[in-house]
Amino acid sequence: MSYYNNRRKPASEHVYADVVIWQCSECNCWSRQEFVHVVEPNCPLCKGLMNSEAKNIRIE
Repeated sequence: MSYYNNRRKPASEHVYADVVIWQCSECNCWSRQEFVHVVEPNCPLCKGLMNSEAKNIRIE
């Protein structure tokens, strides 16, 4: 008897890219730049200042 549901999917490699983010200067909060719609954002959690940086994140 064959078990067709026990087949393993091929392992896919993750794709990483350098993305511009806004990093909070006071807590660990960050957001990708394409999701921020103001010029100088404040942190949504602690209301601290956010700085523009680059981060290598997984995109797929």
